[in-house]
Amino acid sequence: MEVPELETLPPATLQPAPELSWSALLAAYRLGPKQRWSGLLVESLGPWLTNARKTLLADAPYVDIEDIAQELVLEVLAMAERWDPHCDDCWIPRRLVEYAEDQVRESLKRERRTPGLELTDEIEAPPGEQPEVLFDTPLGLVAAADLQLIHRVKVLGEPVEILAAQAGITPRQMRQRVRNARLRAQAAIRAGDARA
Repeated sequence: MEVPELETLPPATLQPAPELSWSALLAAYRLGPKQRWSGLLVESLGPWLTNARKTLLADAPYVDIEDIAQELVLEVLAMAERWDPHCDDCWIPRRLVEYAEDQVRESLKRERRTPGLELTDEIEAPPGEQPEVLFDTPLGLVAAADLQLIHRVKVLGEPVEILAAQAGITPRQMRQRVRNARLRAQAAIRAGDARA
């Protein structure tokens, strides 16, 4: 005889979960199917989660009330999965939700300390935020910035003084940049020869 899955049974035929102690509920969540026990755990923690959500302030436009509620639930479930309580059952919900609340509060503090900047067509990304692009040339891997600088100076013949003024550095510093770019390109060539 084939046993039907819980999701395929009509709601009236589902057996209600017996009253479980908090430690038994956590053990069932850790060991049993997460989909079944997570809903019961979150539902049982409802009043504690509601109070915790009220103490956390949303930081619009990045975080809203729903985001905070979701983060609380995720933290509670993550903690419930790994926590083996060694306390009375009456303290388990409070400790679970307090831990989750602390984690979300720290996350919100980090978010406020380093606010994101939404990039639009009018705002360019800072140069330091761009990943270094390497080109796989027949000579080896060479950075795009190095190739561009060498090309502007050696191929196009742009004066170092003009490039330095555009970059806001002295001509001596620009010559050093060109020299370093050539050395890096030559090192890539030597590394390519060594691999071959």
